[in-house]
Amino acid sequence: MKSFLDYASAFMPLSTESLQAINQIAWRRHIPKRTILQRASEVCPYFHFIEKGVGRVYYYHNEQEITAWLGFEGQIISAIDSFFTGKPTDYWIEILEDAQICSISNADIDWLFTHFPETERLGRLMITENYLRLDERMKLFAFHTAEQRYEILLRQFPDILQRVSLRYIASYLGITQVTLSRIRAEFRQ
Repeated sequence: MKSFLDYASAFMPLSTESLQAINQIAWRRHIPKRTILQRASEVCPYFHFIEKGVGRVYYYHNEQEITAWLGFEGQIISAIDSFFTGKPTDYWIEILEDAQICSISNADIDWLFTHFPETERLGRLMITENYLRLDERMKLFAFHTAEQRYEILLRQFPDILQRVSLRYIASYLGITQVTLSRIRAEFRQ
């Protein structure tokens, strides 16, 4: 289990004072599976770091759930549009298995940046990493077939099939469950 402080320290060395301040504002908790952390039409005041567990970000389109993001251990999960703008989001966040998460509010981050200027660089580096993950996801759809997207997903998260429902995986890959079943059958041959 990777703690948020370990995650943050991997980006850059931080002073003891900054680490202590981060530890003070971070809210650690156990979240049972099937918990909704964020509802659409509400403002998202937190970003969440997953120390243990899996979560998904999803939205509704034409009365169907579309999984936009899957977050695993060592990753951030949030309705980032709302977190940065303070406006209601279209996204839902659901915890898919019992989880340990570390949450930090937008207000606490502002306080941290003001009182510990080195943490602003940390914030920029974290945003950059997550932007690059989003860019990678966009390239999956632009440059890869459904089969290739599935193969890449399995390489990134080898235990995903044991942890995430096939319907969420299919939605995340932008395919139907029938197509996912066909692809999985081809991979087993």
